[in-house]
Amino acid sequence: MLNRVSSRPVFVLGIVLLGLASGCAGEDLSRSNYQRTTVTAEAGSGQGGVPAGPITDPAFGLSALRSVDPCELLSGDDVIGDLGTVSDEPYESEWGSCRVDVQDAGGKTVEVGVDLGASPMGVDPTGAIEGLPFLENKLDDVTCYSTAIYSEQPALGVTVQTGYQGGNPCDVGYTTLQKVVRALRAEPAKYDVPAGSLLEADPCASADEAVLAQVLGGSPKRMAMGLHKCDLSFGAEPTISVRFRAGYPPDTSDGGTEVDLGGGVKAIQEPGSTDTAECSVEWVHRPGEDGANELATVDYYDYNDGASKDDACSRALEVAKSVAPKLPTA
Repeated sequence: MLNRVSSRPVFVLGIVLLGLASGCAGEDLSRSNYQRTTVTAEAGSGQGGVPAGPITDPAFGLSALRSVDPCELLSGDDVIGDLGTVSDEPYESEWGSCRVDVQDAGGKTVEVGVDLGASPMGVDPTGAIEGLPFLENKLDDVTCYSTAIYSEQPALGVTVQTGYQGGNPCDVGYTTLQKVVRALRAEPAKYDVPAGSLLEADPCASADEAVLAQVLGGSPKRMAMGLHKCDLSFGAEPTISVRFRAGYPPDTSDGGTEVDLGGGVKAIQEPGSTDTAECSVEWVHRPGEDGANELATVDYYDYNDGASKDDACSRALEVAKSVAPKLPTA
């Protein structure tokens, strides 16, 4: 399962649009070719008012969501069966994110993507969906983001991105998101996680507390930035970011240098390309084929006046040396 990360063009929820033309002159967008299963409230409002109180549903804890296979969610009829016929196998662009193309009854393409650890596009939820706060963003006539929020601090949610020229994409997004939330509360298919994998590891718990306090100037605040990334800071700046992902091995082609993290672990240290104090240390934690190597990355950045690029690299390296021995082993 973990080798499925695709080399096809990356699909990034919240950043990359689905590639559909925004102009649909002459087409009646009030009609839909797919079979609707739910009639939603006024666009963007969800089902009733925004739920109050803390969100404690265990199905939406980060530790639970990390191991869910998003492509399996989009493989069966339970989530996308009413939209039409799948035109190709779902493909994963990164852990926790998958997309699929479906042909509706009228031959129109419905492009559907799901991201289990998305940062919502917007400020405040506008309604509810399956008991969770709901936020909707319709970017144009054919593109919509529908999000079920499961964390307020930081703001995180399950987002369904839809692109559809055969009807209202937000209608498709809402009904699809309903089914995704229900599936996550049932028994969603999980990744086949090999021993030593980073997929279930918590990046917020990966760095040594004493090292972080020394590098950052105090005990850091830990902020999850999705399922596999964490920002750590004491005050506004500087910030350490720890991220786990699948990808191609780092190399020195962009000006990086090899560094030793101890225990036989080699990494590539690379300063930022601008004059700001930025530096990245990245290494292969678990080898895989092509772009399926499991990578760990420690980034340091400090945008304060007078911050040193040399200091950025030495501090990123110091934190990376504390992270490497704490990662899962086979």
